[in-house]
Amino acid sequence: MPSSPTLLASIAYMGREPDEDSRSSVEASVKATTGVIVAAVGTYNPVAGMALGALKEYVDAPILRLIEAERARRAERAEHALQAGSEEAQQSLDRLVQTIETSPDLLALMAETVQAAMETPLTSKIIALGRCLGRGVRDETRVDAERLRVRGLAGIEAPEVKLLEVLDKETYPTPEGWIQGRWPGWRRPEILIELPGFENVLDASIARLTAEGIARDDGIGRFGGGEHDAREMWILTDFGRDCLSLLLAVSQPTGATPE
Repeated sequence: MPSSPTLLASIAYMGREPDEDSRSSVEASVKATTGVIVAAVGTYNPVAGMALGALKEYVDAPILRLIEAERARRAERAEHALQAGSEEAQQSLDRLVQTIETSPDLLALMAETVQAAMETPLTSKIIALGRCLGRGVRDETRVDAERLRVRGLAGIEAPEVKLLEVLDKETYPTPEGWIQGRWPGWRRPEILIELPGFENVLDASIARLTAEGIARDDGIGRFGGGEHDAREMWILTDFGRDCLSLLLAVSQPTGATPE
């Protein structure tokens, strides 16, 4: 994203702590900066843009209000992600943008971060995505790893987070007489005890987690059959535990006050 007068003007106010008189103008500047960044990386929904522009005279007012509300929500989510990135990088927003502008890899990371943040209603995910961006800005040797984390987080929503939390728990006890006291992973019957509404959607949720490298079946190669089938034993991968820890760490401080 090349530097532009609009972008640089919008972030000119970011380098200082606002007092009461200037707080509202600074907040407006943050929103302006976010808007420029969002537009620059092309993350506004083009269909929504067409509906508001070319079809404005033909679309009912309630539908237009819904489209405008969604656009506002997307911009707000992007703003939250960028602010979380600023805090994680321990840089002010203008410094963060200036750093990103110098690196094609950071630009790509920012684009993926903002896109994923705009599409999720999960506050924990938005902040986790922003932290991935901030860590990449703070240490460019981590950019590739942070892009993988962003992609992993982008692929999961509330249903998968619930399943992640189950897979992170201690497994159920095995039947009496087994050598192991607990199952080595989570079987479907126990998962459905924890998530009773997942009977017809568990396959889809598991498929999403495995596709992102977040969970795997540790029962492959084990002897199965009978009442206590041990062939499916779902566990979190190291990457999955990493993603979950990012989501669960939202309430923890993200770092020092930005520069």
